[in-house]
Amino acid sequence: MPVTRRSDSSSEQQRLDALERLAVLYTPAEECFDRVTRLAARVFAAPIATFALLGERGVWFKARTGTDLSEVARDDGFTTTATRSAGPLVVADALADPRFARCGLVVNAPYARFYAGIAIRSPDGAKIGALGVIDNEPRHVADSEIVYLRDLAAIIEDELHRRQLALAQGDMLRELGEARRRSMVDPLTSVWNRAGLDTILTRELEASAMRGSPLSLAMVDLDHFKAVNDKFGHGVGDTVLSEVARRLRAAARPVDSVARFGGEEFVVILPGCGADDARAVAERLRSRLADHPVVVGQSLQLDVTASIGIATAEPGEPPSVLLTRADVALYDAKRGGRDRVAVAEPSMRAH
Repeated sequence: MPVTRRSDSSSEQQRLDALERLAVLYTPAEECFDRVTRLAARVFAAPIATFALLGERGVWFKARTGTDLSEVARDDGFTTTATRSAGPLVVADALADPRFARCGLVVNAPYARFYAGIAIRSPDGAKIGALGVIDNEPRHVADSEIVYLRDLAAIIEDELHRRQLALAQGDMLRELGEARRRSMVDPLTSVWNRAGLDTILTRELEASAMRGSPLSLAMVDLDHFKAVNDKFGHGVGDTVLSEVARRLRAAARPVDSVARFGGEEFVVILPGCGADDARAVAERLRSRLADHPVVVGQSLQLDVTASIGIATAEPGEPPSVLLTRADVALYDAKRGGRDRVAVAEPSMRAH
């Protein structure tokens, strides 16, 4: 028995160390992982799929499809058990399984009955979490279907091997503790919040000055968003904001940082981009938001457009001034008819 405890303790520390090196726990969602959970839900015809990380205090969903939950307790069972399992974990009916019958995910929404999951390993082999699919009806899966779960887990592990964060962002994530990172992510949209934006932007400006490379900002504001909340309620508005954040992440480059500035406003930090490149990225962001409606529920489809203001940092310019210039450009886009991109002129700095 003592040997088992030492082994468990060693495995736990190895996992926590691996999570810290990867800088993925309590960090914004990334499209590369979101894509895998969407595929998992579709392949298994399941309403929910998650890429969950087993932290020291809780289970946090790095990617999620079909649920608004961002974190559950460690003793909620499914992810913890799947992470520690030697192979895939399949729970045909959680209510009939004493290991899971009292779990929060089972007795409360989403009222999980079926779960199939498999451990995700870091590049150094530590089990850091699990990819799982959840259904609120009991069901069985064939061994041939579990092969797909293994393949999807392998895609996540390959991405962990090759993913590259922007230099300033990566340094910041490794320096900050778990609690600080947790406080910098917006729980609704899974992107940086205002505190995260301020920290990332300061670091990116410093890195830009050190490298002698340009840096730009895209400030994105949804057009007529108040009408959505007024007509359909804030629940629908929240769904729209979550989908907008997902589309922005998908359209941005891997080195870009997406943040929720407040309300229906987002900011995308564009390292290495001068004004022309920033405009090209911003046009891609704008078109990605407008190219098809946001679907809410079974039948509601909402057209979403955004106005975007671009500002390129000038030497020695503080973050607050850069944000103000991008904001002025944003309102130029609004006055120009909305659903368009406007670029701040250098002379606007004085205003």
